[in-house]
Amino acid sequence: MSEDLYVNSQITEAVAQTSLKVVGEAPAEAVGILYQQLAHSIGLALQNTIAQQQHSYSIHNAVTLAASRQLLTTDPAAAAKASQELIAGSSITDNLSALQNVVSEMGKKTGGDDS
Repeated sequence: MSEDLYVNSQITEAVAQTSLKVVGEAPAEAVGILYQQLAHSIGLALQNTIAQQQHSYSIHNAVTLAASRQLLTTDPAAAAKASQELIAGSSITDNLSALQNVVSEMGKKTGGDDS
């Protein structure tokens, strides 16, 4: 049985092998692209973190400057009076004494001294 082929069998074999090669390399290329995208995403995340840190330092510096300016321009007697009113009106002293009592009790239970 004789068939008239329009394409040489060597050409069809070469195309088939090339197709097989492409299909075989596809998973490795996909993983390579995945790793590149992952590295790029991590790089962007680190850049965003550093930018946020730099911006927060700028804000902290501005707040420190404003607080320093306020301290330098405020009357010391008025600042002391405001501080006393703030401390007297809050539960800071109660919280500190309660914390000291807890620490003392923990020292007694563990056998340590409560100095």
